[in-house]
Amino acid sequence: MPHTVASIVLLPVSEVSSHTGPQIPITSRDHLFLTHKGFNYYLIDLKVTDWDRIGNIICACEEVEQECWAAQEKFSEYLKKRDVLSYVEKDGKIIAFDVVTLLRLGDACIYSNDETMVLKAFRGRNLARNLVFATCQWFFTRTSRFAGVRHIVYLSISANPRVINGYFKNAYTRILFDCSFKPTRDLILIKEAYCRFFNLSALHPDFPFCLKRVFPGSNSIDLHDPGSRFSSRVRLPADFDHIKRGDAFAFMVKVPKPAARMVVLIVMAVSFGRRFLATPRHVKTQYDPGQSTVPVWQSIQ
Repeated sequence: MPHTVASIVLLPVSEVSSHTGPQIPITSRDHLFLTHKGFNYYLIDLKVTDWDRIGNIICACEEVEQECWAAQEKFSEYLKKRDVLSYVEKDGKIIAFDVVTLLRLGDACIYSNDETMVLKAFRGRNLARNLVFATCQWFFTRTSRFAGVRHIVYLSISANPRVINGYFKNAYTRILFDCSFKPTRDLILIKEAYCRFFNLSALHPDFPFCLKRVFPGSNSIDLHDPGSRFSSRVRLPADFDHIKRGDAFAFMVKVPKPAARMVVLIVMAVSFGRRFLATPRHVKTQYDPGQSTVPVWQSIQ
């Protein structure tokens, strides 16, 4: 049976948020879903939000992005193609954010962690990891978007040597799951469907998860910084150019949904401790694309 791939209907730029009208405050209690060690975690469901009211939140996240790298497109336009924007707030200021896209392929769902950024002054506090897993926890516990899904394919694409070193450090995942380091034919087909959807291509047939021109000109890496070099365990094509051309590595791991749920629970318990375990569970909200004024899913072959 051929896979079905999610298609996103794009809105005209004029329909994306402007600063007209009352804005949802960054510290909105309606969007707060976790508090830990003085950091507050919020989430905006881009499928159902009123885009005219989140302009200030978008601008604050864009400031974080601008400190971290040279973006290829305006942040508000980038968000039109995504599902969720989550962020961490401290003293009324956004200091980190995470952007996620879901794409459905038959009974599998690609969970693409598109962008996670943390201000330099707040790095080294596990905020990126905490935000990534907290956002995934939100999908599991507060939405029905994984209904009918048997496998979740976690995807993270990066041209940053530090991140790519982390991918290869976790290459042991090939022992337990279908992943980029020992992919089955099915996972390669899922990757190819994703690449067709976003108009991406592999750099070399022997390296199907090394993608060409994903982030051209976006990296601002100090080549003299030892931490910005690839570790000895990293295996990439000889012509892999992450600086100018913006080549990137796609880390994919296909996990049965129950196992994915368990991993997220364990990481959340380790990251947030007893406070998380004691947090009341919320009733899941049903996702109805017909109610949304932002991009909606369609099924195509």
